[in-house]
Amino acid sequence: MLREFIVEYKDGIVASLQGFLVLHKLDRPESSQTAETKNPAKTAIFKQTVLENRRRKNLEKNALTSAQKEVRKKVTTLQRVFMCAAINIVSVLVVLLLTYLINLLKYSFLSAFIKYFGSLLLLPIFLTVRLLSTLWFADIASSALKYRGLSSSKIPDLSRAASDFIHAIFVELVFLTQALAIIGLDVPFLSSFFGFIYMSLLHSLYSFDYYWMSSGISMNTRLAMIERRWPFHLGFGTLLTAATSVSENFVINGCIFGALFPFFIVSSFLTDIPDSKRTSDAVPPVHFYYLAQTLTNKISVAIFSRHIC
Repeated sequence: MLREFIVEYKDGIVASLQGFLVLHKLDRPESSQTAETKNPAKTAIFKQTVLENRRRKNLEKNALTSAQKEVRKKVTTLQRVFMCAAINIVSVLVVLLLTYLINLLKYSFLSAFIKYFGSLLLLPIFLTVRLLSTLWFADIASSALKYRGLSSSKIPDLSRAASDFIHAIFVELVFLTQALAIIGLDVPFLSSFFGFIYMSLLHSLYSFDYYWMSSGISMNTRLAMIERRWPFHLGFGTLLTAATSVSENFVINGCIFGALFPFFIVSSFLTDIPDSKRTSDAVPPVHFYYLAQTLTNKISVAIFSRHIC
């Protein structure tokens, strides 16, 4: 059992790094499309006069030039990721600068002003960064989907899709609260150990949500997939959890998450999770999300008089 767990955990860590290696390839044009456009021209070239041939070449040149200009105008996935990382890194630097100024002037009359002004300034900056990052995350996920040659599933029923989306938000919020509560218990080693496990599983769920939602997989099924292959998903979320635990400042950790998360989104689209039969007997599933699902159902019954999903 221990050997299978270690193998699964290692596979998850390795899988989480794939996005860093192929990110620059996501926007490469398909070579097959170029070949398809050239082959029909070859079959008809001998039937054309010199004037027609020259006119055709001019039209192709103009079309190619306009297509190249259109590609240049379009923001590539790599640029989108760097933009996402840049605004989050700048936000971290702003937080560090404000903290430095507050400590530097803590005995000055300006200390209170900088502290309150910084707090008022930080909130809209953080919200704006999170909003932009969320929009860019969706674009990056779409590019990763195209890179895999996959297409989204059929458009689902809107009410069902909205219900599943709300259900996902509630479950993830409750699970996040549960993880933070475990960390806040401040029991030596145990609180940080189990808190790390919960946050790693949550980060893995965040990463795979884009792929699974585009495939039309419901939230209950997504949670079951996480619990059934929890050693793999624990490994997948380990690096992101470790990176977002370097600071005690919530804003800084949030910005680090925003800078790194796009890579893990891409990794989730490139990952082929091994067949569960290999370790289903050796490493049994653990229902980490049971409490979050139960509380979410109770909340939905209290608010909507029915289960959300």
